[in-house]
Amino acid sequence: MVNMLSMLMREAGHEVVGTALNGELAIESIKSLSASALPDIITLDFHMPKMDGMRTIKHMRVLVPGAKVILISSDSTLPVVMRAKNAGVDAFIVKPFEPQTVLSTIARFE
Repeated sequence: MVNMLSMLMREAGHEVVGTALNGELAIESIKSLSASALPDIITLDFHMPKMDGMRTIKHMRVLVPGAKVILISSDSTLPVVMRAKNAGVDAFIVKPFEPQTVLSTIARFE
């Protein structure tokens, strides 16, 4: 999923400043970026190894407060959607999804 999203965004002309396979690595990746390279948009899953999406979002909000966060998950139950909303998620995409859904969601924030 990470590779597919990265390829989709690059092909659409977006710069991908980093990828990670779990929440802990995502936080480390963000911390290693210079201020000028911080992302405008962050995509992540709700279910990730080592640190779930909700905990990762809390860290991301501190590290990159202005970034838009798009949560992509196959779990679209009401509790998950409400937790995402309360965590400050800017958009929620349900898996499986069409590539155009991701691109049109990103376009809303440009």
